[in-house]
Amino acid sequence: MTESHDLIDRLHRLGGAEPAPADETVRRDLARGRGASRRRALRVGTASLTLAAVAGVGVAIAVSADRTQPTSPAPSIAAPAPDAGVELVAYTGRQQPGFVVTKVPAGFVLEGATAFNLNVARADDHSGLDVFEDKLVVMLESSSVTGEPEGAPVAVGSHAGWLRTSEDGAQILTYDDGEHRVVVQAWETLGLSDQQVVEFAEGVTVTDEAQAGVG
Repeated sequence: MTESHDLIDRLHRLGGAEPAPADETVRRDLARGRGASRRRALRVGTASLTLAAVAGVGVAIAVSADRTQPTSPAPSIAAPAPDAGVELVAYTGRQQPGFVVTKVPAGFVLEGATAFNLNVARADDHSGLDVFEDKLVVMLESSSVTGEPEGAPVAVGSHAGWLRTSEDGAQILTYDDGEHRVVVQAWETLGLSDQQVVEFAEGVTVTDEAQAGVG
């Protein structure tokens, strides 16, 4: 037993105490550990940035696709064309007693005349000479009217005239031809301009058959 204990003691003495690790070895181990940690962090950060970039591209593509999505144009509704009125044309038909005319609206005829008025109407209008609606009517001013006519002053050829719009929308031109005071009434549905009403009046001649009404 004594020899065995001696042998064990001798073996312990031969092995000696476990040497402490050198400082340089410790520093190298720490450096390797920190480097590995940084590499792992870099890989994780790079992966995160890559995922974020991919997500951003996806959003950009979605937004771009939404913005470039073709849209059907709104249906256009054609606005109604404004009434261009009618054109005055030379009249070459039979004249009526009381008033001679040189121009009428295109498509219109002399419906007829009484001792007091001449009616110019559409060819298919047979409403009667006592109906002035939708017509161009020429007459002498009533003998019971006194004073200057109402309306804006206009020139009818070399004569003075007055043009106004009645409550029902008709254009009423009154002018003095030197011998008579003449009244031209153009219903608003004819579409004549003020200038056309004056132009029509400039082509009117009053004859001896025309009579002025009373009242």
